[in-house]
Amino acid sequence: MLTDYPFALIYYSYRRVIPATPSFCLWWNWWVYSLSAAFVWSAAWGSIERHLLIFYTNLVSTKRKQFYFHILPAFIVMLYPFIFYFVVIFCSPCENYWNYNYVFCVQPCFTYSTFGVALYDFVMHVLIPLTIITVTNVSLVVRVLWQKRKRRRDWRRKWKLTTYLISITIFFVVTWYPAAINTIVYMYTLSPLSLDLQVKYFFFLPVLLGTSLPMISLLFLPDFKKTVFRFRRVTVHPQTFNNQTPVVGRS
Repeated sequence: MLTDYPFALIYYSYRRVIPATPSFCLWWNWWVYSLSAAFVWSAAWGSIERHLLIFYTNLVSTKRKQFYFHILPAFIVMLYPFIFYFVVIFCSPCENYWNYNYVFCVQPCFTYSTFGVALYDFVMHVLIPLTIITVTNVSLVVRVLWQKRKRRRDWRRKWKLTTYLISITIFFVVTWYPAAINTIVYMYTLSPLSLDLQVKYFFFLPVLLGTSLPMISLLFLPDFKKTVFRFRRVTVHPQTFNNQTPVVGRS
């Protein structure tokens, strides 16, 4: 998602899309929509896979099972959005009306001229993956807390996992749900204010998640703080040579 930063910076520097051509607007929208959907679906599948790896380890016990339950689903959720948006953006029969004074040249025409496709896009690429992320992470937290009542062993490690999952869920809710709610409003009202909010602000909220999520994951790695923030102690004491001049040295 960070790959569109240079184009966004150029727009905000000149207040105009550069290059101002229909082909670039088509490509930019396809790239941004595809990356966003691939990112949120990757997070959704990762949430499902976390359950499989913790509670159903036999599903990845062989290389064949690893291919079907790990590699293949991850490949599909990454490839599918690029194919879908290529069809609905490049091959759509509707006519695009680009505005080069807006970031992303506004929106592709399928979002406002083909209600069925727009509704499928919202449900399939926003509502379903966000629901999966929220439900799977919350259910995993509940399951971990329930096991705590039965046995307290390894509770510190489980509590760290619980905090991590809660953080991920909160970040997805804060950065994705405003855009999702505003999308519903725009689909039924075609409000210029809703479009303005979507293009100027809500499109960029998931980028905050993409930039902050790696740092959050690093902070919850085992012994990360001890490894990164560990400083070597240096003891300083005087040394005396033949001329009896004290010299400060390190050991």
